[in-house]
Amino acid sequence: MKNILRNLMLVVSVCAAAVCAATAATPRVSGNVLKIVESSLDERIKGMWPDNLFSVIRATRGLYLEGYGAVFTVDVNPVLSTTSMMHPTVTKEEVVKAHKSRIERVAQLKQAMPLAVADAAASLDPVPPDDQITFVVYLAYHSWEDVTGTPAQLTFQGKKKALLDAKRAGAAAVVQAVKVTEY
Repeated sequence: MKNILRNLMLVVSVCAAAVCAATAATPRVSGNVLKIVESSLDERIKGMWPDNLFSVIRATRGLYLEGYGAVFTVDVNPVLSTTSMMHPTVTKEEVVKAHKSRIERVAQLKQAMPLAVADAAASLDPVPPDDQITFVVYLAYHSWEDVTGTPAQLTFQGKKKALLDAKRAGAAAVVQAVKVTEY
């Protein structure tokens, strides 16, 4: 009986050691690591349009999905509202101007975000190289806006290793390494 109990304890100890070793080998992505990317993305977007202090309407939120990678979402309004208490209605000219601005700023986002994804990959050390780095940009709009021909969401996605390799190779390689999807 003592031998069975001793062997059972040995097996349990070996199993526990194996689980601990496997857990230690799998890097964990902490909330602090994600917060660095969240803040960086918010500041990058706010800096794109100095005339629109409210471009980020909901701060970036990041999470890590085991076996997939890091996902960051941000709500952006590329067009500053022209309405106020003293100017409660929008003219047709303002709607046209806002639509033109929206189209230009969506293009600016599509140009700037691939580098932001690559920069995030470089700062997310605990994320395994085969995992994805994904940014989802939700594009908000005002009720009076003409959003014809513009997306409601942009997704920027790339494999961490490919992003790091592309970043070392230059801007053109970064653009190639990031898949951009419009919804």
